[in-house]
Amino acid sequence: MIGSLRHIASGRGVVACVVAVGALALTACDPNRFVSGWVPYWSGTEGRAGYGNTDASMLFSEISPFWFTATGPTGAVALTGTESGLSAAISTARSRGLPVIPTITDGTGRGVMAGIVADPAKRAAHINGLVDTVMRRGLDGIDLDYEGFAFTDDKATWPTTAPNWVTFVRELGDALHGRGKLLTATIPATWMDGSTRRGYWVYEQQAIAPFVDRVRLMVYDWTPSTPSPTAPMFWVEQVLAYSTPRVPVEKLQLGVPAYGRHWRTKANAGETCPDGALGRVSVTTRRGPELAAAQKLTPQRHSSGELTFTWTQVATGQAGTTTPPTWTPPPVVAGQVDDPATGGGLQPAKRLVRGGTVTCTVRHTVFYPDALSIAQRAQAALARDWSGIIVWALGYEDPAVYQALSTIGRQRPNGATGVALDEPVGVAGGIRLRGWALDPETDLPIAVRLTVGSASRTVTARTSRPDIAAVLPGVGAFHGYDEAFTLPPGTYQACATALGWVGQPDGPQTCRTVTVI
Repeated sequence: MIGSLRHIASGRGVVACVVAVGALALTACDPNRFVSGWVPYWSGTEGRAGYGNTDASMLFSEISPFWFTATGPTGAVALTGTESGLSAAISTARSRGLPVIPTITDGTGRGVMAGIVADPAKRAAHINGLVDTVMRRGLDGIDLDYEGFAFTDDKATWPTTAPNWVTFVRELGDALHGRGKLLTATIPATWMDGSTRRGYWVYEQQAIAPFVDRVRLMVYDWTPSTPSPTAPMFWVEQVLAYSTPRVPVEKLQLGVPAYGRHWRTKANAGETCPDGALGRVSVTTRRGPELAAAQKLTPQRHSSGELTFTWTQVATGQAGTTTPPTWTPPPVVAGQVDDPATGGGLQPAKRLVRGGTVTCTVRHTVFYPDALSIAQRAQAALARDWSGIIVWALGYEDPAVYQALSTIGRQRPNGATGVALDEPVGVAGGIRLRGWALDPETDLPIAVRLTVGSASRTVTARTSRPDIAAVLPGVGAFHGYDEAFTLPPGTYQACATALGWVGQPDGPQTCRTVTVI
């Protein structure tokens, strides 16, 4: 057991749970921050508004700028947004003391990434590129969002891709964790529909769980081709039920949408609609009420938990546009034009005409989430002890979302980073250092620097410590370290220092005198 549990009044005048470890007091009555979000490179100031706000930022555990993509035949890491935008997203997070774990997408094309993870040399080169990006840019880790396996590659490739993907995640995780960095994986959901497994099992969430610090499940886009909710609660519950027994719950994040869609469909089958009258567009949580107000409509709560409204409208316009063919210059320019009298020469121009004016009735259907529905999904995830939610995407949400989330039981505890060094264990030719390090405001593992004499090593404290989980409910078990050092006989000073996120000061240090025989 790491310490005794008692209750005291904190400096903010609220009752807090305190774990006493010697002179160190860790506070963790309410388990942890439970909100994260992707910051798209196109969202600018709006994308930073939530986690940049003093009150709302206290709900956040980490931030993932959506700024990188793997490109070309080798998966080279490239920016998808501007350097200045990325810098602004990171600096805002740093000002709030939040870890920054940028997302990288798969932009390599059909089958390319599957080939990279299948080839040991290409896989190693890609891993080196990812690790270099994290270290060179001073990031806290990387988030993999490689959706090509699911949405670009043929499903027949999944049995071959799945084990190669797991190997890639394991090797990348080892490389990052050995440097005190984090690895998260954003993957499409898998669930059970009765006795049938549905979804995207190629990502093997259970198999990759030991090697990552977050498994982020994208539980949105239920049936985007037809008017419907983006993330109906019955589906959310199916995903929660499937993943909970397969992945440690403190590693699971529920991806929730801050957007819905506006569909324009034909109301009467026999009519012809003007060009551009039908289709669908996205509607953000922020903009949904404005669209309803423009139609003088009041959105209704759907059984899915989302808001919906509909109306019909007559559309009149042109249909049947003819697209002119592409003109390609001839390779040889004629010296003269033939005489029309002989059947050659230039011919009269052909006019491209439209199909005429048509009218049809268009049915408009809108589904979108609001603050209440997002909070409903957060409560469902937390009821199963998941780490929390991650929002796609920051900048889409209405500020009322944070007010709704703040009413949920998990608030920021008033704790400080802690570190412990257990009694060192002698091993053949050296010593073994075991202990734990954590920031009780988040269930993410943190980095710890271990030193024995002149030897030093930085690792991610992420091995399982059930004793910590028992004393600090909600913080989870994955905050331990266990490292062996090869040393000649002698007496040494062994120390463990908890490290802050990049840009933050280091945490406390604890030391012991150890003897190697």
